[in-house]
Amino acid sequence: MSFYLGIDFGTTGVRTSIIDKNKKELINFSVSIDDPISKGSLVYQNPSLWWNALIKNLTYLKTKIELNKIERLSIDGTSGTILITDHYGNPLDNALMYNDASAVKESKLVESISDNHPIVSTSTNALVRALSLINKLKKEKYRILHQADWIACKIIDDYMYSDENNALKLGYDCIERSWPKWFDKLPIEMNSLPDIKIPGQPIGELRNTELIDLGFSNKTKVIAGTTDSIAAFLATGAKNIGEAVSSIGTTLVVKAISNKPIYNKEFGIYSHRLGENWLAGGASNVGGKILKELFSDRIEELSKDIDPNNLLNLNYYPLAQKGERFPFNNPNKLPILEPRPNSEIKFFQAVLEGITNVEKLSYEKILEIGGKYPKTIFTIGGGGKNLKWNEIRKKILGVKLNKPLSNDASFGSALLALGNIF
Repeated sequence: MSFYLGIDFGTTGVRTSIIDKNKKELINFSVSIDDPISKGSLVYQNPSLWWNALIKNLTYLKTKIELNKIERLSIDGTSGTILITDHYGNPLDNALMYNDASAVKESKLVESISDNHPIVSTSTNALVRALSLINKLKKEKYRILHQADWIACKIIDDYMYSDENNALKLGYDCIERSWPKWFDKLPIEMNSLPDIKIPGQPIGELRNTELIDLGFSNKTKVIAGTTDSIAAFLATGAKNIGEAVSSIGTTLVVKAISNKPIYNKEFGIYSHRLGENWLAGGASNVGGKILKELFSDRIEELSKDIDPNNLLNLNYYPLAQKGERFPFNNPNKLPILEPRPNSEIKFFQAVLEGITNVEKLSYEKILEIGGKYPKTIFTIGGGGKNLKWNEIRKKILGVKLNKPLSNDASFGSALLALGNIF
């Protein structure tokens, strides 16, 4: 029997899913990774933490199955997390994370050169992070890779590939399927850019000696992966126009299936290719982070007593800190957490309503610029497991909420490894 392995790198951990040819999940296992380090707008992480956590995860899998029966594997990673390596794949510095916003000078340069490109002319995308690392390191020869790229390339021992989902925020034109002509004006070596594959395409066979020593076959095929949010989308089973996915984790990510790509810099909306269709949406800074900061380990207890039948309508905008990406691209957006009720339960409910209002506004902005407001929403992430909150969401969003096939991006990557999902 052949198995298919999906590997998901999130902000604080690596999760794996092993499925069979019938899409049945046989194993799901996670290993934690130390939190990224934040210093103001600078957010970074040592890439060696990713690899070490993966080896630890795969070492556990070895106790459960014969790793040489894994026919294909695919990897997803946090969208926009970028690192610079030498031509042998050795990181030349820490990776800048998906939520790093320190490359302000570089974003101004890209804004000017790209004629205010709707995705890459902000300080929160992979291209400007790459430029800031290049400026800092002052190396003549280097490779630019995303988190998922580096892991996949390390497995095949060939550091030159990315996929068109991860490469979107590096500036890759997913409509023309090429690098834009204005890239010639950037202080960047064009041969440092990765060769872009379509998610699901093979990029090579397993050659990493650590994995071979663990029991993997050198015939295992590595499949071009995707971003963590798109892998999570694939895991739900959503595939038709009118369907959308809300991921309520540390942050809120919404994606709606569209028959055309739509972009809007003001709202922070961008589109990924998904087979013959597109995923239109964006990533907000509201989400589980503020819930954890405000209510810590009391979330489950407080959820029991909220009242979905009586909305408080306090119109919170529950950011954990200043700055928003979507549905407003505004680095100076301030949190709104007042007026505060005397009851902690009501305060908790008002924050849940606030996050849901941002979710609704996100879909309304997609509608405003030419997309469609969803008829059905699949929910993933920790927030989707809160039944009382889902009742609130049904009222505010006015749509049907569907249960996903899986709640884990690793399952989506395993489906990508299996193939034939679009």
